[in-house]
Amino acid sequence: MITPSTHNSLTHGDLLSLMQKQAYEKHFEETLNQHDAAISRVISSYEIIKARQEELYQEISVALWKALAKFDSQSSLKTYVLSIAHKRAISHVAKYAREPRSTELNEFEMPVNNCPSEQLSHAQRMSKLLFALRQLPMLERQLVTLALEGVSYKDIAEILGMTTNLVGVKLNRAKTKLKTLMTSAN
Repeated sequence: MITPSTHNSLTHGDLLSLMQKQAYEKHFEETLNQHDAAISRVISSYEIIKARQEELYQEISVALWKALAKFDSQSSLKTYVLSIAHKRAISHVAKYAREPRSTELNEFEMPVNNCPSEQLSHAQRMSKLLFALRQLPMLERQLVTLALEGVSYKDIAEILGMTTNLVGVKLNRAKTKLKTLMTSAN
């Protein structure tokens, strides 16, 4: 915060730089808050261990902090943020790929009604979905999670470096696999 005594000692350039930094910090915080739920869902589709989910969230936050200044509005901000989240999640998963994984399901918390039976039902559906998502190969997992976030085929194609038609074909196959995995989990 700028106080009257520090304001007098700052040069015009310092003051502009400080104001730009504060504006960037505010933009970053607003972006992170606006897309927090989507980032959390991406994280939970890649990582089952809570401590590593938190670590991945921090990694994504740092990557977003570094990349946000480069956002050129060629896609939506949501697409840009999800692209960063998925790329960071892939590198995170690769880092821990050699370690043994727990098959125990952790609940994924999302806001639901206060009715206990609805909360339980919702938690069970989310656990089943996340478990099935984690069984998909990486590319299929990316396609499904981006589609679940409402990202267009065109933007998914841009994020993953493929054609829009290929996104449609592979996404339909991934959805079929996901449905099979979810019904076999019953």
